[in-house]
Parts: sequence; structure tokens; C-alpha cells
Amino acid sequence: TNYEVFFINDGSIDGSDKILTEYCQNNPNFFLINIKNCGAGLARNYGIDHARGKYICFIDVDDKIAPHYLQKLHDLITTLSADVACAEYVKNKKTDFEVLSDETKILTGQQAVDDLLSMKIKNGPAVKIYTREVIGNMRMPNYCVAEDLFFNYWVFKNAQRVIVNDSILYSYTVGNNSLSTREFSPQRMDSIEAVNKINENEHSFYSILRLFMEAYFIIEKIILAKGEDKFSQEYRIAKETLTLYRETVVNDKRTPARQKLVARLLKFGPKFTVNIMTMKQKAQKLSFDDIIKGDEKTGESDEDS
Repeated sequence: TNYEVFFINDGSIDGSDKILTEYCQNNPNFFLINIKNCGAGLARNYGIDHARGKYICFIDVDDKIAPHYLQKLHDLITTLSADVACAEYVKNKKTDFEVLSDETKILTGQQAVDDLLSMKIKNGPAVKIYTREVIGNMRMPNYCVAEDLFFNYWVFKNAQRVIVNDSILYSYTVGNNSLSTREFSPQRMDSIEAVNKINENEHSFYSILRLFMEAYFIIEKIILAKGEDKFSQEYRIAKETLTLYRETVVNDKRTPARQKLVARLLKFGPKFTVNIMTMKQKAQKLSFDDIIKGDEKTGESDEDS
């Protein structure tokens, strides 16, 4: 019952400000902040700067929260004396998606960093609660994508204890308009910049793995959009990154199966890899071991393929 809500109205033109003004007039713990098209990361920074509570969490504009969203997150972070607590979400569920669980992992900050970079913990700031102290002066960068990954990396790096719980408390709306889902845009290269900066600081297997996968996500979008000529510079940067780290990803036992498969298939070239990875039913019928063995015999390079 003891919470405050900040609505960050980021330049909406559909009358949202009037609706939010009415909400705030009727709820003394609701507050409206109007800004002008700053983007998600900087908008969240306004919320952090104005929040007065001991704990901070986030909700995105088109998503849904479960009835016990705040209570469960608050219980996790306070009962276990954590710096950050994380739960789970589902996609595109409107109602009755809440699942409460006692299944909890207690991680050190570095363990949480590794799980974040290996994608065991999701990037987004939603379904997480942070102490004000662990956030400190850290704010989200002005990236179009990966601003949340960059933020969570530095917050986890500063944390002593991070809680990961299996409760489903949030429904994430997957649409066609976000940069993460629509066809390739050069703004998507922000993810490479963000993870490069993380890797320069971390320079661990997991930061290399994440950089490798961000490059693959980019090259996948470019190929599926048939944009190799239109986005030639971005394609080159992503391909060079994949080439640079491919052997590390292939040879390390810590590489998850999907990422290792991507790395192995890249021996045959990006187009081949994307085609296989986006045709799951056909891919299951192929013997990847036979493909790789054949490659090792011929010694073909990426360019040869």
C-alpha cells in the first residue's frame, strides 16, 4: 500500500496527458511528468530522479502487471536482503497469467552479470526491483536499443546479492513497432556499441558470447530483410564481429547449445546460418554433425561458402 507511481509522458499526442492528469488528481501518490520524445531510457531516468522511495521498479506503457506485482517483488528484495530481485514474464497475456513461486536463486553480483550476458536473466528493467542505493548515480544511456542491458549490467556489477525468482508477474506485449521486432534499422547498431562497452570493461567469456549473439541478431535481421547492399556497413561490422569471436564461442564448454549451433553453422556463411536457424522444422531433420564433419574435411572458409 505504500508506493508512488510516476507516469513519464514522453511526448504523446493522443490525449494521454489529459487522462493521466485526471488520474493524478484523484490519487495523491500518482504523479505526471511530461517530457518531449526522449526515448525509453531517458524517460526512465526521469522516473529514477524523481522517485523518493527506497525501492524502484519499472512498468512499460503497453504491458500488464499481475495483482501481486509490487508485493511479491518487495517481499523478495526485503526478506532476502537483496540489492536486486528479478521475476519472470509471459508474452501477450491479458489476464490470469500470475503464477507465484517459492523457487528462488541467490546470486552474487558477478553471477548475475554472467547470467544476464548469457541471457539467462532477461535484459529488460521490468519484473525487477532495485534498491535506490544499488542504482546510485547509474542511469540509462541514450540508446535506441540495449539501454536496459547496459543499465542492468552496471547495476548487477555494483550488487552484492541478486535474487532470481520463478514467479510470473508481468505480461510483455510483443508488437510490430518496436526496434527489437521490426525490420532492420541502423539504430539497432546501438546494441553492438552497448555490448562493446560492456566487453571492454568485463572482457569475460560471457561478454564475448553476448557480443557475438548481438552481432548475429543484427546480421539475421539484415539478411531476412534482404538488406545486405542497403546496410553494407552494418552488415560488415556484424560479420567482422562474428568472425572475430566465432572460434571462442565454438570451443568453450560454457556455450549454450543454440549459440554453439549458430557459431558452428557460420563456417558456411551468414546466409546459410540464418536460413537454417529460421527454418526450425527443416533444421531438426538435418544432421548437423554430418554438415560440420563435411566442412572440416573440405576446409572451406566463410568466403568460399
